[in-house]
Amino acid sequence: LMSACIYVASAGIIKVLTTVTDTIFGKPSIDAPWSRLGRPARYGLSGDPVFTESRLFDGRQGEIDVKATLAKSTFPVPPEELVTVAKDFLASGFGLTDGSKIADDFLFCPPVVMPLNRDDFLRIFGSFKITEALPDMCENAWNFHVDPLEPNRVWWLSRNVGTHTGYLPFGPGYAPTNKRVEWPVQANSMLFNEKKQCYQLTVGYACDKQIGNTGGLGAVFGLLQAVGKPLPVPEGRPWRPSPVYRLLT
Repeated sequence: LMSACIYVASAGIIKVLTTVTDTIFGKPSIDAPWSRLGRPARYGLSGDPVFTESRLFDGRQGEIDVKATLAKSTFPVPPEELVTVAKDFLASGFGLTDGSKIADDFLFCPPVVMPLNRDDFLRIFGSFKITEALPDMCENAWNFHVDPLEPNRVWWLSRNVGTHTGYLPFGPGYAPTNKRVEWPVQANSMLFNEKKQCYQLTVGYACDKQIGNTGGLGAVFGLLQAVGKPLPVPEGRPWRPSPVYRLLT
């Protein structure tokens, strides 16, 4: 009975807060860029994925035969070539030094910040100057591979490290703290069109928040946390359970 009362009370509080927020800022539209409904996949497979016969997961097929499955790809760029294209895009600073690599309908989709279109991304991302703030930064990137179920997407992992010895022009701007920044392992991806232009970039998705000293935060949010300058909003700080969540668990 107590759990039911807590649940009902929590639901009521959330309902009130949602109503107040909608009244002040307007009710979210399904067309809002931050609603995260996602884009439909542009390319797939001509048939079902192929599975290996080496082992079963709980009695079911679960491990994809990547090479055989990618052979069914409907995307015109071969996987090996697409990985090279992705690495070239990464080397260009995600298109900052060569805008022709970015599609007109490009979206930058980080884990917290609402998606940015092409122009906003080039303007905002280009202003961060992270390599100047951390001149010794090493991305420690590895495992570049094509998604067998979405053959125009390249995934890779990174485990960035660096030292904040330069000025960081983010927000009010931050002088060097000389603090070491160690991000958690982050999963990243790029989606490409048939012209080999990137039309979606996802970076900063932490895989294990126990790794590093950013409190489990990726990208710029993790950097600010590690140097002692976290953003003054819950989204910019390490995750903590809400009072409602704690009550329910």
